Amino acid sequence: MELTLNRFQASGYWSPQGIPEHWSGISMYIVSGIIRRMSLKQIGLALLALVMLVPAVQAADMKIAVIDSEMAVLESDASKRYSKESEKKFAPRIKLIQSLQEELQKMEADLERNAPTLSQTQVEAKQLEMRRKYEDLQMQDRQLRMDKNQADQQELSQLRPKLEKAIEEVSKEQKYDMVIERGAVRYVKPDYDITRQVIERLNKMK
Repeated sequence: MELTLNRFQASGYWSPQGIPEHWSGISMYIVSGIIRRMSLKQIGLALLALVMLVPAVQAADMKIAVIDSEMAVLESDASKRYSKESEKKFAPRIKLIQSLQEELQKMEADLERNAPTLSQTQVEAKQLEMRRKYEDLQMQDRQLRMDKNQADQQELSQLRPKLEKAIEEVSKEQKYDMVIERGAVRYVKPDYDITRQVIERLNKMK
């Protein structure tokens, strides 16, 4: 039991302040996954086009920009608002899980201290109680993560169309012929990165 508890405590799920660190806003893991699914085909087509059109690009002075979609989403005002709302919404359930964890740690310490004076039956009864509480802790933790992930997905489903629109508007205004994901290139001059402009445009949308 002690090994299981220590492994749980060492999982990195809880921050020193008692609030899961990755809960300060939309999960970066979810954003990254959605951005990858959203742009994988686009990136592949863009790279193919770049390989095939290098001579044409040089001849026609084609303008190409890059966008960090993940950064644009996470640093938008909408995402920051969601961060505060999400923290407030899930805080009571986080505190409940913390309370269960503290109770379990106390039970473990008490059993270790009092074990020499307890009968085998009493020890087994307390161990059973601890296992049940730990199972409850795991269930609460798992459900909390699932609900948070679902909330993240819903928020991102609303942000994605706005992101696409912002990218299109900025690209047209600055007369870019092609825009590809920042992660698809090893290096690009800052002048060709439109992420900040896209964030500003996102923040103006309702």
